[in-house]
Amino acid sequence: MQSKDIFKTVIMALLICSTSAKAEISIAGPFAVSNFSPLVKIHGLPAPRSVKILPKGALEGTIHASLSSNFSKGMNKKQSVILDGETLNTELTIDLGIGNDAELSLVIPYLKHSGGNLDAFIENWHSFFGLPNGGRSLVKKNRLLYQVQNNGKESFTLGPTQTVALGDISFTFSKKFSGRKSRRVGISAGVNFPSGKLSNLSGSEFTSFFSMAHYSNQTVSRFPRLHFNQTLGILKNNADELFETKVKGLVFFGSSQIGWRIKESLNLKAQIDYHTPFYSSDLRQLGNTSVQLVLGGTVKVGKAFALDLSLSEDIATDTAPDVTFTLGLRRTF
Repeated sequence: MQSKDIFKTVIMALLICSTSAKAEISIAGPFAVSNFSPLVKIHGLPAPRSVKILPKGALEGTIHASLSSNFSKGMNKKQSVILDGETLNTELTIDLGIGNDAELSLVIPYLKHSGGNLDAFIENWHSFFGLPNGGRSLVKKNRLLYQVQNNGKESFTLGPTQTVALGDISFTFSKKFSGRKSRRVGISAGVNFPSGKLSNLSGSEFTSFFSMAHYSNQTVSRFPRLHFNQTLGILKNNADELFETKVKGLVFFGSSQIGWRIKESLNLKAQIDYHTPFYSSDLRQLGNTSVQLVLGGTVKVGKAFALDLSLSEDIATDTAPDVTFTLGLRRTF
């Protein structure tokens, strides 16, 4: 059975399985998104996590589909980068409560790099709001070209043929420490296994490790309908060099989110994700700190289902995709 068939089977199982939920689905957590730039995603940068832990024996299954549009060019005397294409990142996440306020999580990503179909839409969007197109209109629409050159010689090229592949599988242990009703503190630690391939930008082919600290306040000061989530973390990279460019051994990352409970079944959220650079380079695409704005909401359907919808924009230009649309379906068992 191919990977895409497995994902289809899992989605159907999430929808039709009649097993009663052992835990009610939460809609107050952070968006499980990260930087989907093709030269960053390969390092296994983890998404922020909820502090809330499943009770012992409870399961939560999640399917996330994130469609990112990339168009960015950078050049100096020594190096040049072209990122022109679309990436569809589909992730299956399985969380298991193991008791004592602890949880185990498995994330299986599946990536498709292609020329896509969003170029015309994004050009019209930029034109309508008077935003710069960054040269999109000067190149062929719906092109796939991810390329790095050093000293005038090609170090890496992906395109024009689309690629579909399994990404780097990750495993995470999470623990909650504070048991207050409205304020919670927790930690996570995990590992990314090199199941993807550098040749198709589905992985770095190196193992990486990460740890995170999480804070959640479900009632902000005098505003009981507001909630706040904060994640800070560090990633240890075992790659020394990729694309003939030195890789940073340590990368620091974080996420800050504020949400507004419109009603018990609907949360609107604004989130900022950020990380230090993964590469030692003078080009923004490789060597600058990344900042993204994520806007969206979460809808609760019954006791066991939740739907996450979000849109991500690069605040720090050229350090993340122009735009990422994410749809997530979650269910507890």
